[in-house]
Amino acid sequence: MVGDAGMKASKSAATRLRWQVPLAASVLVLVILVMPSVAGRGGVPQPVAFNHVKHTKDLGLGCEFCHVYVRIGKHAGLPNAETCAMCHRVAQGSSEEALRVTQLIDQGASLQFNKLFRLPPHVYYTHRRHAGIGELECSNCHGAIAETDRPPTRPLVQITMSFCLDCHREQGQSVDCNACHR
Repeated sequence: MVGDAGMKASKSAATRLRWQVPLAASVLVLVILVMPSVAGRGGVPQPVAFNHVKHTKDLGLGCEFCHVYVRIGKHAGLPNAETCAMCHRVAQGSSEEALRVTQLIDQGASLQFNKLFRLPPHVYYTHRRHAGIGELECSNCHGAIAETDRPPTRPLVQITMSFCLDCHREQGQSVDCNACHR
């Protein structure tokens, strides 16, 4: 009898495996196909519809005006309410968004901008070395960001290992793994 019960349990387990493995594989395929489109829908939200064209082209402000660490820090830095308040404490221009910025500053909002570009944690990168010492233009890595009139929800350039290696080769810089990887 004990042997009979063991065989039934074994057959039952085999039967479960016959439908569980294809089910698990189907779910995995579904996740792989659907998740990128779901994850990419919202993008990176920003507190205001910042107009780079207005600030960089029309007003002639350099990147360092809002991104104060672009030439000296690991990260370029993102503007905060104090940066915006230098000009927007009083209403500027006639756009609804410019008026909204002034209202947000008056209300004491932090205007916390969110990073658009992210590198994996194992990659060592500094703006100081690239924009400061190397004097690379922001557009080399950030594309035509200065020509946008609304905040992009995704990076304009896909920064991949091959993207970086191509640039390093063009600039005659090290392609040793230890130069950029921790």
